[in-house]
Amino acid sequence: MKTIVALNGSPRMYGSTAALIQEISKGTRERGAQVTLCHLNEMSIKGCQSCYACKTEGRCILQDDMQTLYDEIANAHALIFATPVYMWQMTAQLKLAVDRLYPFLKPDYSSHLAPGKKVLLAVTQGRPDTSMFHHYFEHAGKNLAFLGFGEVNILIAGGTHKPEDLLSQDAILEDARRWGHWLAE
Repeated sequence: MKTIVALNGSPRMYGSTAALIQEISKGTRERGAQVTLCHLNEMSIKGCQSCYACKTEGRCILQDDMQTLYDEIANAHALIFATPVYMWQMTAQLKLAVDRLYPFLKPDYSSHLAPGKKVLLAVTQGRPDTSMFHHYFEHAGKNLAFLGFGEVNILIAGGTHKPEDLLSQDAILEDARRWGHWLAE
C-alpha cells in the first residue's frame, strides 16, 4: 500500500488546513493509499544549525522529532506540505521542517531521495484571491524540487478562516480529492 505523509504546518490541529488535508486524504484513500499525518506544532523540531554535519554524516545530527520525519519522508510515495498563509508565506512550523530537509541533498547536489516522489503544497488562506501568494508557493515548490522531490503541485483554498468555510466550497473539495488521486497514482 502506498503511503502519503502529510505535514500539517498549522498550529491549529482542527483548523482549515487540517480540513483540507482530510479532503485530500479522501482522494488518496479512494485510490488505495494511506495517509500518515504529522502535526508539526506538536513535535519538537529545532532550526537548522548550519553545521553541515549532514554532508559528512549523511543525516542531520540534531536529535529531535525530525529524525522520525526523515524516515517517514524517505519511505513515502508522496507528500503533502500543508500550511495556512502566515505573513505572506508558510508557517514557521512548516518552514522549520523544510529547512531541515537539507540532509536529503548530497554534497554534489544530487539527492538521497528516491526519484519521482510527488509533492502537493496544500495552502489555506483567509483572503479569497488565491493568486495573491501563489508566487511564493511556486518558489517553495522549486526549492523542494531542487532537494530531489519529484513533481510539485499547488492547491490554494481561499476564504478559509474556519473549516466550515472550506467545506462549503464544492470546487475546492473536488480539487482536493482530485489531487489526492494524483498523489496516490
